Amino acid sequence: MKKILLLLIFIFVFVFLKAQYFQGSFIFGLAGSQIDGDGFRGYNKVGIEFGAFVDYKLNKLLSLRSGILLIQKGSHSSQREPYFKTVIDQVEIPLWLNYYPYQKFGASIGLSTAYIYKAFYHSSYTLDREDLGIGIWDFTIYISFNYRISSFVVLRASYRYGLLPITRPIYSECWKESIYLSWLISHPTSSQVCWWTNTASMSLEIKIPFLK
Repeated sequence: MKKILLLLIFIFVFVFLKAQYFQGSFIFGLAGSQIDGDGFRGYNKVGIEFGAFVDYKLNKLLSLRSGILLIQKGSHSSQREPYFKTVIDQVEIPLWLNYYPYQKFGASIGLSTAYIYKAFYHSSYTLDREDLGIGIWDFTIYISFNYRISSFVVLRASYRYGLLPITRPIYSECWKESIYLSWLISHPTSSQVCWWTNTASMSLEIKIPFLK
């Protein structure tokens, strides 16, 4: 955690020195997630996301974004299922493209690399990362639709999905469980060998006024 805080400080010192090209922001929100491949459905695992970003302005419509984000993913039982909880906590480094064709409305798309710093499954028993076969990296594609509430506040509705499964090794059967091929192949109804993160979130983005 100390390393993360130091990185945030470094980012914003750099932004302050180069304010004519960069825009800084903080983001806070809630994420609902599930794990494709575990045999359960529903975005029942609720977690938080928060972080800090830097946007590099390409022109009036486009900017590149990077930074650091802490996000809680996983899965959780619904009221119809026996109790279980899977926790996948990550530190995410994004590279996104922001596009604002209108004053109020915009969209973002990009990729993220995330370090998985916590992973376990808990039910009547507990399994750790090694038992689950979960690796330390998650690579995701990201898309969001954005609404500017004011000059300094943006509402983001976003979606992330794994480019690769988080479980290792990656078997050929994994692709049958992903969103990429499940519309072609009947989706499994029981626990399988590969897990994919599947996350939707709603967040508020707060711009730094003196870095406008």
